[in-house]
Amino acid sequence: MVAAAIIAGGQGRRLGGVAKPFLEIGGQRIIDRQLAVLRPLFDAIVIVAPDRQPFADSGIDVEVVPDRQGPGLGPLAGLDAALAWLPSHFQSVVCVAGDMPFLAPKVLEQLRDTKPSDAAAVVPRLGRAPELRPQPLCARYHRRIASLTTKELHAGTRALHVFLEQIARASISPPTVWIDEPELRQLDPTLATFTNINERSDLLLY
Repeated sequence: MVAAAIIAGGQGRRLGGVAKPFLEIGGQRIIDRQLAVLRPLFDAIVIVAPDRQPFADSGIDVEVVPDRQGPGLGPLAGLDAALAWLPSHFQSVVCVAGDMPFLAPKVLEQLRDTKPSDAAAVVPRLGRAPELRPQPLCARYHRRIASLTTKELHAGTRALHVFLEQIARASISPPTVWIDEPELRQLDPTLATFTNINERSDLLLY
């Protein structure tokens, strides 16, 4: 089975400190848009965030867990927390960033259902060779890589794209499965799934 995790650890410094999940796009908060897509597809959902209280105060009835290694350690710490939370009867977790307002159900279904079910990771890639751009914050990760996640955090790794390279070096089998842009466009023609909100100016586009 596959669970889902919203990695919402960013502090939104470029957005005046506003937590990105609570930003509104088209009159609806990003977190509400995400949960509307995730809930029909996944039996278990968690939010990884430094503070549970804003979600509870906002009526979000989803479990919230903090980074295990402490705040401010980047997205790899979010993945580490998601894998540590993963219930025992789930094999993998699909992680999405907390600032992605346009998740396409078909993309998430593909991440959930791609075989083999025990692949170390299933990761979309945009662009074309030799300039392929992995999207590690909209990807599936198997619980078998949990120990490697913790090891790399302790070694100082923070970025998920670096961690993907470490998965390859570790020769984990089955290895990472890549979903490339031509296939992704069949599921989400405009690739809107991979849009994220980084600046206030981004909000003006939607």
